Amino acid sequence: MRPSLALVLLSAALVAPAAASPEPATQLLREASPLVSGEEFSRRLLSPLSAEDVHRFLQADGRRLAPEAFVPGADSVELFVPKQAPPGGYGLLVFIPPADAFPLPRDWHAALGKRGLIVAMPRKAGNDADVIGRRIPLALHAHQYATANFAIDPERVYVGGFSGGARLAQRIAIAWPDVFRGSLQFAGSVVVGENRLPPPPRELLDLARQRSRFVLVSGSLDLPNRRNDAESRARLESLCFAGVSGFGPPRLDHWVPDGRALATALAQLETPLPAEADGACAQALDAEVTTALDAVENQLARGDAPGARNALTALDDRFGGLAAPRSLELARRIMAALPENAD
Repeated sequence: MRPSLALVLLSAALVAPAAASPEPATQLLREASPLVSGEEFSRRLLSPLSAEDVHRFLQADGRRLAPEAFVPGADSVELFVPKQAPPGGYGLLVFIPPADAFPLPRDWHAALGKRGLIVAMPRKAGNDADVIGRRIPLALHAHQYATANFAIDPERVYVGGFSGGARLAQRIAIAWPDVFRGSLQFAGSVVVGENRLPPPPRELLDLARQRSRFVLVSGSLDLPNRRNDAESRARLESLCFAGVSGFGPPRLDHWVPDGRALATALAQLETPLPAEADGACAQALDAEVTTALDAVENQLARGDAPGARNALTALDDRFGGLAAPRSLELARRIMAALPENAD
């Protein structure tokens, strides 16, 4: 069932943290995030083969993959700012809604205030907006606004969301583990290794394993998302992520949890990770990737270039940056061996 919501979106003026007051307001985005630029943006979001294919296709027309042009003052962010900043600075949760505007539940205020967490929610970033062109850039611009205008503890920066926004938050957390320490996902998750979310380049994946936490929360009555969360958690664990957790608030359908459940989720989000990574898991995963690449290599050696291409495409979705650069080298050899009329 859906709990009633107070139609309150909280913000704060650009004043000293002690004077910040949780009053409804909106702030205009006037400064673009430096994270939304160049080839690095697409490198983090696409698989190696997809990134190379897109780059080659666009380059032929003199274009490149890029988000919408940033126009100062054209978009806005809703803010909740606790009255008191913690000694080490505020924490930050960039929260992505599934609709262009979304009310922050009033009963979340106490849990957010207790942890000193600012919520920055970009507006007009709902499910209908283009993911790479608009939704992800707006989330990163919202992060830029908060970090430029408030004292933020970089060790406590997270991204979260509800439904489609939760799936996007997971994607951002995996792509930018050097910025976000994890994701808080309500009623939405993605299975890493499918074509919408390949594992990132190895150095980013290693960093995410070391420091990122993923908290997946879907209500006990939201059965489709509970099943998807279970698959998503299992896949993250197979990729050797140690900071994966979640729970199902009772009697909750496809909606955000109440303040008490939010407090539980935030506690999981901020639980320290184990000091040492699981080296055995990483070694076993690397061996699995090598075996899959060897199989493609053998298929190509037998003269089955079309079959090798199909196998490599599936491998690129499943393992992404873990298979590079060898996957890219194989792709070039397969392309050269394909018949001229191959699709």
